[in-house]
Amino acid sequence: MSKRNIVTVLMVSGLVLFSAGSAAAQYAVVVPCISGTSVATATPGHPLGNWQYCVSIDWNTGANALSHWDLILGLADCPCICTDFPFAAEDTAGTSSESEKDACTVYYRAFFDCEDDPSTEMVEGPHVKFEPWESGCEPEQSGSGTFCFYTDWPPTAVPTPNQMLVVKYGPNVCTGMLTGELPICTCGPTATEQNSWGGIKSIFR
Repeated sequence: MSKRNIVTVLMVSGLVLFSAGSAAAQYAVVVPCISGTSVATATPGHPLGNWQYCVSIDWNTGANALSHWDLILGLADCPCICTDFPFAAEDTAGTSSESEKDACTVYYRAFFDCEDDPSTEMVEGPHVKFEPWESGCEPEQSGSGTFCFYTDWPPTAVPTPNQMLVVKYGPNVCTGMLTGELPICTCGPTATEQNSWGGIKSIFR
């Protein structure tokens, strides 16, 4: 959690209330509203990367519709993540199904960022952002989908418990746990250790 401009933190019934000195109070819902599993598949010789990672998620915010969601990679301590991470994705990196109103399919694009997500204080460090694009269908407050990206970095097991899935919906944010596999850091003498503990420290520091 970022410490910028935060004076007090108050936990009340699953809500974290941030009181800022120069602005009106703002809040973020941190009770779990999303869960998912990541599966790594070897794709040797693929033009986008030798490994494909696909994350299947389910979410239900109980309030506003999903704006976008972030996958925290757990690579905050990887020394080359910002310069050497070979990230790629298809133009349509994922889809989700919406059925509360009219059954339709939402399409998403994927973006890698080694810095914080400025739209939410719950995401610090390397992450993949999945954002819907105009397709005549928009995400709702609940849905499910599968989202994929490619890299040459091989997989390692995701440390659990964690809060590596983050949903932005309206002015609010909620988190959830990921199981499965994500890329391991391939530079530095203790790549495996960096991947496991980097994810934990980036979330809870």
